Amino acid sequence: MKILAMETSTLLGGVAVIQDGKVVAEESSQRQKSHTEIISPFVERTLRTAGLKLEDIDVFAVGQGPGSFTGIRVAANAGKTYAYSFNKPMVTIDSLMLLAEQAKASKLPVLAIMNAYKNMVYLGMFDCSGDEPQYIKGPAAIPVRELSQHIDRDVTVVGDGWETYHEYFPDELKKKMHLNSDFPNEPLAKTLGLMAEKRAKRGLTLDWKSFIPLYIRASEAEETKKGILISPLK
Repeated sequence: MKILAMETSTLLGGVAVIQDGKVVAEESSQRQKSHTEIISPFVERTLRTAGLKLEDIDVFAVGQGPGSFTGIRVAANAGKTYAYSFNKPMVTIDSLMLLAEQAKASKLPVLAIMNAYKNMVYLGMFDCSGDEPQYIKGPAAIPVRELSQHIDRDVTVVGDGWETYHEYFPDELKKKMHLNSDFPNEPLAKTLGLMAEKRAKRGLTLDWKSFIPLYIRASEAEETKKGILISPLK
């Protein structure tokens, strides 16, 4: 099975080609504002490296979010266009679950926290003991100052939420949060592709019209219009 995976929901955007359970090509960029510009060249180059054409792809995999509203749409629009053009199915997986999948070696539950800006984080707590991470809590967007209310056990922490806000976490909360530098803090396209292949083999695909981004929060413009203020950190 041949999978083209596109993940652009965070600062790290990437494309990967998976074939029969192996990563045969991948490219990434750490510049979010350029995701629109790099998605097509990345697709072209990864396919060339893999010796494939778009019409050879069996499933188009797309990161569902949460994350950057603009970033999510970059991969979503590309994936939907390809799926429509070649009449192929899609698989979509959310960013928090991808982070948890990348930390499956943890013996503790995995807490994925991503910077949601305005002093908020996207949160997902996962049991990673099975074939695929399962939500214990979330997905949700919560103020940083309320994070303690959601963490009731020791966890392994992944995601850029720690780096962004940890100085504001109470000491009692930090004692429950364990770091491991071996686990990536961004959702990777290759992780998306490998998970998507497993799902596709179980028939867990959708058509391009059924794709729904996981935004969780309203856009900045909508929140400003509704008068939603930045929550204080303390």
